[in-house]
Amino acid sequence: MRTPLHWTALLLGVLTVAPVAAEAALRLYASYVTKRDRLFRSDAQTGWSNAPNLLTTRINAAGQEWGIRTDQNGQRFIALDPRARRKILILGDSLSFGEGIDIKDRFDVKMLSSLPGTRVINTGTMGYGTDQEYMAFQNWKHLLESGDTVLIVLNQSDYFDVLRRRFFGRAKPYFEKADGSYVLHQPPIGLWERWSNWSLVASVVARYIEPTAPESLDPGQSIEIIRFILGRIREEVPRGVRVVLAHQGTSDFLGPKLGLSSTIFCEFADVCIDLDDALAADPVHLLPDGHWSASGHTAVAQLLLKALRD
Repeated sequence: MRTPLHWTALLLGVLTVAPVAAEAALRLYASYVTKRDRLFRSDAQTGWSNAPNLLTTRINAAGQEWGIRTDQNGQRFIALDPRARRKILILGDSLSFGEGIDIKDRFDVKMLSSLPGTRVINTGTMGYGTDQEYMAFQNWKHLLESGDTVLIVLNQSDYFDVLRRRFFGRAKPYFEKADGSYVLHQPPIGLWERWSNWSLVASVVARYIEPTAPESLDPGQSIEIIRFILGRIREEVPRGVRVVLAHQGTSDFLGPKLGLSSTIFCEFADVCIDLDDALAADPVHLLPDGHWSASGHTAVAQLLLKALRD
């Protein structure tokens, strides 16, 4: 006959083994079935950032395998000229990261062969909004000198992202209006998010235990916040640094909802490039999930090269 002590030991054994077994099962599933290794780590400024020194593969929306290799900064690894003096700092989200394509097909890599003596610093991270891109800008702006360029990639998802306070189980920074202006709130990084840095079980649980709120969108508020952030970037770039804004969202968002064009943000840039027409010209420019395909990155690279050379 089993004693209460035996039952307690059995229960403790189950509680100990179950999480370990679940973690092992998830890692096997991620590695061999979904090919979705942990890509992020918690970040006190941006909420999350790309994991450094990562080497993995994923499957994109078209069912194609694509590789990810990151350097010590969590940026996708590209070969750069060590003698390069000019810099292009890219602020963006999954489109700038190149989600769904190999690094050789990403727009900035395609441009480098035509921009000798130029170094690219691409901070693009999946899921980022303009607010997080502003925080990433803080980490790199001290390297900018006269003759350099800041390239901001603005797209339709940013109108949603700047209103979020959490996304996919992780906290993020956000701007909130107070006394007629906007105040920046740092992301409150919690226990589950820190645990998620190394545990797949924790990353899954974090998505379910966080408070859920219905998605809401106030386009007017989104525009106001984005304008405020772009104004801050414009003010903070060193003298002689050019600001280039590559924008989307007129045809599918601002136009139908408000009768506006994304050119309303051009006042904050020295060069403004509308990507809508170029990407809409050919369906093969987009993957099924809306991300740019290799063809789409080529189209964007051609537009950007023309602007950067002028």
